[in-house]
Amino acid sequence: MPLERILFIGLRSDEQNVVEHLLPQFDFDVDPLYLFSLDEALERAKAGNNRLVVLRIDTERPRPDQDIRRLRRSVGAAVCIFLLIPQELASRVSAFFRAGADDFWLLPLDDLAFPARFQVVLEWGRAMIRPEVRPPRPEAGYQVSVKSWGRHLLEAVHRFFGIGKPHSGVPAGAQERGVLIAGKWEKIRRLGFGSFGEVWLVQKVSENTDDELAVAKIPHDSKMNIKFLREASILRRLAGHEHSVQLKEIVKESDLVVLIQEYVEGQSLQIHFEQGMEGSTKERAFLQLLDVMVFAHQQKIMHRDIKPENIILMPNGHLKLLDFGTAKDLTRRSVSNTIIGSRPYMAPEQILGRSRLASDVWALGVILYALATDCLPFFDENEKQLMDLILEMPPEGPSKLEPGLPKALEGIILKCLEKELAKRYPDAMALREHLMTSFPHFGGGGVLPPYASAPE
Repeated sequence: MPLERILFIGLRSDEQNVVEHLLPQFDFDVDPLYLFSLDEALERAKAGNNRLVVLRIDTERPRPDQDIRRLRRSVGAAVCIFLLIPQELASRVSAFFRAGADDFWLLPLDDLAFPARFQVVLEWGRAMIRPEVRPPRPEAGYQVSVKSWGRHLLEAVHRFFGIGKPHSGVPAGAQERGVLIAGKWEKIRRLGFGSFGEVWLVQKVSENTDDELAVAKIPHDSKMNIKFLREASILRRLAGHEHSVQLKEIVKESDLVVLIQEYVEGQSLQIHFEQGMEGSTKERAFLQLLDVMVFAHQQKIMHRDIKPENIILMPNGHLKLLDFGTAKDLTRRSVSNTIIGSRPYMAPEQILGRSRLASDVWALGVILYALATDCLPFFDENEKQLMDLILEMPPEGPSKLEPGLPKALEGIILKCLEKELAKRYPDAMALREHLMTSFPHFGGGGVLPPYASAPE
């Protein structure tokens, strides 16, 4: 079988060096072809077997959007076109998408975020190759209990996609047996839907895999593809960290980018709050959450929606942080004033649309406050009043709610909840360092008290 070809058009020597260094690191058998002119690329494109086209936009060409249209006609609709765009042309990204581009990167290439992004684009290009479609196994072969999914997953996916009216008449929980995604993932049950897309529990159809379950995130239309690719890129950056949900693969189905993520069995931290937790269990859970956020912040990624519903504790006590759909890659140099997050856990600057790494620290502080006191520092049924509380009022001291709480821990919690950014921990690394310096044995119990009810 011939190697899958990648066409690189117009790259500069330093950019080609970056790509040549990256390709051997990925588990793909590809044939890279470096071309200098668009006309030459258009001729080569007719040969077929192209899985990806990487085009560096030439600032000296008067109509790069027309170049993209010509390229799209030559390679066809199934081939991914990935643009490398100079900073001075960033304002024309929308026009480039209308012309037929699938994704882009603002130059220059870096060694932190670009490798993961490039890997995602490669996976997407390979996903154009339709696998052999196998018929689904007999109905009797599936013995999946609704209880095994747990309410936590429903909570998480509903919040990830935004609560709203469904885009079809199929309710959450509906079954659609026999329908395959990319020819190998059978839909088992719909878990949630919302403004961005829907989530399905899926099962791999393979003679070599025994009932492998996963979660498929499917956008409503191709306009959401770019958002899903952003999430995939972030998950690839976090790949291998034991406390982050893992991305299995990226597939394409009917022009939609579909993310196949690991299925995490367990219950949300919110449910554990409701059931009651031992102090040592709380401490271990918070340390695991802090560990994954330290790693994310080191990668210049902010989560922006840390809350108990997005935190899963598996039966063995292992923690997983879900829902990176609203996460932001700070290396992208893009500007966004979008207000994203869940109100009780949002920092003041996040409410104002100016999120930063310290905004995640605020959310961690809210969770630590709840673990320590069984209460939320700010809450009101009225969202406007809740936002006013967060913006204007200081939190009640944790020791007033829990008199036995160590003063040093109270100080750490309140520093997380400082409204002034200059007084708050700048990132999860600083928070962890102070916590472990103050309490070297945090995680073994004795610092956080046990409670039997949920935070109010």
